[in-house]
Amino acid sequence: MVRLALQSLFWGCLLTPVLPESPAACRENQYSIDGQCCDLCQPGKKLVKDCSEAAGTECISCGQDEFLGTWNREPRCHQHRYCDHNLGLRVLREGTPETDTTCTCAEGQHCTSEACESCVPHSPCAPGSGVRQTATGTQDTVCEACPVGFFSNVSSAFDKCRPWRSCEALGLVELRAGTNVTDAVCGVQDRTRTLVALPVVLAILCMALVVPACIWKWSKKKPEEGTKLQDLPTPQPEESEYLSPVQETLLRCQPVAQEDGKESRVSVQERL
Repeated sequence: MVRLALQSLFWGCLLTPVLPESPAACRENQYSIDGQCCDLCQPGKKLVKDCSEAAGTECISCGQDEFLGTWNREPRCHQHRYCDHNLGLRVLREGTPETDTTCTCAEGQHCTSEACESCVPHSPCAPGSGVRQTATGTQDTVCEACPVGFFSNVSSAFDKCRPWRSCEALGLVELRAGTNVTDAVCGVQDRTRTLVALPVVLAILCMALVVPACIWKWSKKKPEEGTKLQDLPTPQPEESEYLSPVQETLLRCQPVAQEDGKESRVSVQERL
């Protein structure tokens, strides 16, 4: 029994008819439907009717403000994108039956994403830094710190770092060096100081010469104008007996004492 079953299985497999191979796969830009390969609709057109044994695929062009960008079997086209001005968007490139409308941001703004669905203002570079790369409709500002010799004193999304003023090229001297936020300050400070200091120096020299001379002259003149009493000559003996310390008179323009009730006696020589 077993042997008979095995023989039957063997002969059955051997005599089974070989099935025909499946039809070849559809070519590029074709699709399969009901065992038949139909052509896809080209970009800019949509499918109206699948192909048949008697006719090929039927397609029509997309309508106004519509597009299809690839080979397709779509029954409807896509609407062109609307660039909403209220969101800061504007049309960068108008759409066609094969391409969608491209939006970008208005001046001074950039897209928040690659799809550019909304916009934000460009970021300004703070003082002390300048713009290395100006922002575009799809990319924000790229800033860099101002190197030595350059400065930026404004907050701007467009201005680059500016070089310091060259005082030497202007025939001036540098009064104050620049920083990353301030320009160099030029001037003629040295000449001004000289003009201001010269009169001051001359005045000081004059005072240094005149004041000591005046002091010396005054010290020489003082003893002659005010002679002290003890420096006067002693009166002669004949004159001293008539003098008393009661009353003062002038003798040779010098103070002498005179007794009350007696007349002053002056020698004939002294009167002459």
